[in-house]
Amino acid sequence: MLRRLLPFWRPARGHAAAGATLLLLASALELLLPWPLNKGLVDVLFGHHDAPAWLARICPAFGEHDAAGIIFAVCAAMVALAALHRLAALGGHYLLIRAGARMVRQLRTDVCDHVHRLSLSYHDKSKVGDSIYRIAYDTTAALTLLAQAMAPLLTGVFVLVGILVVTWSMDWLLTLVAVAVAPLFWLTIKAFGRAIEQRTRRYHDDEAELVSRLQESLSSIRAVQAFAREPETSAAVRSMADRSLQSISSLTLTQLAFSSVVGLAMALGTAAVVGVGAWRAAQGLLTIGEVLIFLAYVGMLYQPMSAFCHSAALLESTGVQLGRVLEVLDRQPSVTDRPGARSPASVRGQVTFRGVGFAYEPGRPVLDRVDLEVAPGQIVAIVGSSGAGKTTLASLLMRFYDPATGAVLLDGHDLRDLQLAWLRRQVSVVLQDALLFSASIRDNIGYGDGTATMARIEQAARRAQIHDFITQLPRGYDTVLGERGVDLSGGQRQRIAIARAFLKNAPILVLDEPASALDGETEQGLLAALAELSRGRTTLVIAHRQSTVRLAHRIAVLEDGRIVAEGTHAELVAGESRYRSLCDGQPLHT
Repeated sequence: MLRRLLPFWRPARGHAAAGATLLLLASALELLLPWPLNKGLVDVLFGHHDAPAWLARICPAFGEHDAAGIIFAVCAAMVALAALHRLAALGGHYLLIRAGARMVRQLRTDVCDHVHRLSLSYHDKSKVGDSIYRIAYDTTAALTLLAQAMAPLLTGVFVLVGILVVTWSMDWLLTLVAVAVAPLFWLTIKAFGRAIEQRTRRYHDDEAELVSRLQESLSSIRAVQAFAREPETSAAVRSMADRSLQSISSLTLTQLAFSSVVGLAMALGTAAVVGVGAWRAAQGLLTIGEVLIFLAYVGMLYQPMSAFCHSAALLESTGVQLGRVLEVLDRQPSVTDRPGARSPASVRGQVTFRGVGFAYEPGRPVLDRVDLEVAPGQIVAIVGSSGAGKTTLASLLMRFYDPATGAVLLDGHDLRDLQLAWLRRQVSVVLQDALLFSASIRDNIGYGDGTATMARIEQAARRAQIHDFITQLPRGYDTVLGERGVDLSGGQRQRIAIARAFLKNAPILVLDEPASALDGETEQGLLAALAELSRGRTTLVIAHRQSTVRLAHRIAVLEDGRIVAEGTHAELVAGESRYRSLCDGQPLHT
């Protein structure tokens, strides 16, 4: 996992290296902290031992046994060392947090970009809330990993080696006694690691499920209120919140038990050092100051050991979160560019479905050997009952999916041989549910062409017959829409979507039941805009209503995944019973 994270760490390596250096300096200063008090005051001043020659040279007061001078020097040294230690630690932790934050930013950006590029087959099976949780929350584990797990490991190794060198030079027996409890730390990690990993995964899965439920209920708030389902919705959220609470409680209890066992191991080691140290001091083998220094170092010795245990626990928990992120990055789009994919210089607009078969799930075909030819500039309507496969046919043209059998051709080229981004620039889509964003009207229309000028945006709005309405708004084109354009009527949303299609000016157009939810008067105005939009473009119209079908030069009847008839409206009514029954039974009947 650490190797997988290296690409995200590289942009932050400068901050990380500087932070690690400062933390190593802080660790070195930490090794000096016990000496001024225990050696200077306890041994030299109170124990009347001779000061080391190097100390007497640095501060003559120690050589002269000047009490005032020694006390002042000890206090000054304590303050100076503490200040330098804290400043180095502060700078190191700040830089590592900055590095971790840069990692999180890079990780979030890359995961978000990858999710947007994954094929619809992935999104069909994934909950939006779960994807949001992985991008927004699970990625923050990179910061925890660097700042709270890797940094203590790095400094802990340095401190541990330094302390062992110093304590071994003072008393090898006490050093062996102190490190005798090390196997207990290792056993604690082995005993609790798996449990922490499992409980962490359960907690984050439950949290993601809760976020998914909240996202679903809030995005469908009109349906919730319309059917008075607020109590049931709240109860479902409460149930998931209870499950999340149980998960975090179980995880917290495991982590607290882990910390308690680590603390008990530290207490056992400290008690052993106190007993052996007191015995050796009583024998005159150590001075009181040296015993106190040793005890101070024992506390410092167990800090990195404890840090290793907690870092191991953090590695387990952050590993779960980052594993959830890497699961997304490991998913590959099912629709990709073939090697050598082409982007032709021009498009005539001839669309061919040749023996196309498709299924969302194995064994349940949606399309079966579909053959359909749409000439350049021709408008072809696809009609049929719900579930016949009409929208799937349009999705294959956009290459949201690839056919399981057969091929979809554009100007004789298999769509799989064309560059995906190029292909989708050649197709404009107007859907039944207009896809609008919580942004200005200018931005929503301009979504069709990110380089469009304001003049082109206004021209597109005029052609979609929405310009007059926009100019009557207090902020005009700068009016910010609510989420999904909820503050507009259905007709107004559709006109903005049509303006977007005008602006894109693609040679191929897909109209997926664009007027099915509108009243008659609104529909008539909208059909005029759609008629102009379709003029001169190869157009595939998916429709239920006869008024929309009238735009078409030719009609194809799709039933049970197969085209059962083709022709004009008059031809089909006269000679094809399935189309006639659709017309007689509404919504194709006027």
